[in-house]
Amino acid sequence: MATELFMPKMSDHMEIGVILEWLVKEGDHVEKGQPILELETDKATVELEASASGIIKGIRAGVESGAYVPVGETMAYIAEPDEVVPVLPPLGDTGDILQPTTKEVAPASVTPEPAQAAHKLGRPRAVPAVRKLARQQGVDLALINGTGREGRITEQDVQAYISAQETKSPEKTTTELVSPVARRMAEDLGIDLAEVKGSGPKGRIIKEDVQAFAETTATVTAPIEDERDEWLDLTTIQRLTGQRMVESVQTAPQFSLDASVDMTKSMEFRKVQMDRIVAAAGERLSITGILVKAVAIALKQFPRANASFDGGRIKLHKAVHIGVAVGTNDGLVVPVIKDADQKTLIQITQELTNFQEKATSMRFHPDDLSGGTFTISNLGMYGVDRFNAIVNPPQSAILAVGRIIKTPVGMSDDTILLRPIMSMTLSVDHRSMDGFQAAKLLAILKECLEEPYLLTQ
Repeated sequence: MATELFMPKMSDHMEIGVILEWLVKEGDHVEKGQPILELETDKATVELEASASGIIKGIRAGVESGAYVPVGETMAYIAEPDEVVPVLPPLGDTGDILQPTTKEVAPASVTPEPAQAAHKLGRPRAVPAVRKLARQQGVDLALINGTGREGRITEQDVQAYISAQETKSPEKTTTELVSPVARRMAEDLGIDLAEVKGSGPKGRIIKEDVQAFAETTATVTAPIEDERDEWLDLTTIQRLTGQRMVESVQTAPQFSLDASVDMTKSMEFRKVQMDRIVAAAGERLSITGILVKAVAIALKQFPRANASFDGGRIKLHKAVHIGVAVGTNDGLVVPVIKDADQKTLIQITQELTNFQEKATSMRFHPDDLSGGTFTISNLGMYGVDRFNAIVNPPQSAILAVGRIIKTPVGMSDDTILLRPIMSMTLSVDHRSMDGFQAAKLLAILKECLEEPYLLTQ
C-alpha cells in the first residue's frame, strides 16, 4: 500500500510549512530515512525524510518550491513500482479537498458554543485562508461549528456567521460594526472610527480600512524617506516568533521574580570538571550546560514548574525536556534537550555543541525543536546583566540568565568579599504558578548552583 507523504507538524506551534526545494523528482526511488524535501517551518529549515522505501509518485500540483502547505496536507506518495496512486487535486483547491462530496452540506450552526467547541475539538480546524478571513472580519472561530470534512470551518461558514450576527443586531451603527482588530489598531493610532469608511459586509470596518485611512492621513511627522534606507523582510521564523510572543503577552498573565546566585562553587566545579568533559565530549563545559543540568534537577524536585497551561487546565509533564534559546541572524530558535534530567554533563555538552552547529545554517531535525517543557535563555555571554524573557506558550515558565560579574558581598563574619554573582529572572504564567511556587523553584535552583555537587548525583 502506498505511503502518504504529508506536511508533518514539526513544532508545537506549526500550522504551515514552506517548501524550499524538492530533493527528488517524480519516479525517483527513495530509501526510508532519505531526505526528500527541504522545508522552512516557524522554527528553522529542516529536511523531511522518507518514511518508507519506494517510488515517488503522484506529486501534487501546486507543491513546488515556495508553496505554503498546511500541516497534514498530502503532497505525494511513496509506492511500489507497479502501484497506482490516487490523483490529488491541486493544492490551491482547498475547498474541494475539505468539503464533503457524497452528501448535501447542512447550514453552518451560528449559535455561539465556545465551551462546547473548545472541549470537543480543541483548536478550531480551518485552513490558513479561512483563518485569515476570520482575523480580518474579527470573528472568533471557536464560535462557529464547521460544515467541512471532520468539522473543518469553511469560508462559507464564516460568512454565514457574520451575516447571522448582523441580522441579530440591525440597530448597530457604522462605528459599532468594527472588528476587534480594527478597533485596537484605531486606538493605537489615535484614529476616530467615525471618519473611517468600512469595506466589510454592511459597512463593517476591518483592519485594512484602518490601515488605508492611516496611510491617506499621514502627517509630515512621519519619517522622511531616504534613498539610502534599506528594507529587510522578516524571515518566516522572525515573523511567527513575533506573533507567538504577542499572543503570549496578550493571553497569559505573566510576572517575574529575580534572584542573584553566588557562582563561586559552580565556577570551581566547572574548572575541576573541564578536562574530563573536554576529553569525553571534545568541547568545553559551558555555564549554559551547568544551567541545563541544574534546571533539570530543580524541575524534578518541584514538578509544578514543569508544566503547561492548556484548555483551562494544568498539565504536569513527567519528562523534563529543556529548550535552550539560541539567537541567530535569521531569528531565535529553541532546540530542546530531551530527558535532560537523565543526561550527564558530557551528554548535555555534546547536544549543546550540536545545536550550535546546526544553528549556523538553521537546519534542524524536526525532533530537535519540539516537545519543550521549560526554556532557558542565557544572554550573559553578550554582556547582559539581567533581563525579562517572555514565556514560550504553552509552557509555564522561562528562565532568563545574565552575565557573571564580580560583586561586593557581605559575608557571615561581617567581611566584604568580591564574589562572582549571576542574575536569574524567572518569568511565569500566573495561571500555572503563583508567586510562592515560583519563589520555591528559584530557591531550589539557587541551591543547585551554589552547591554544584548536586549536579553529579
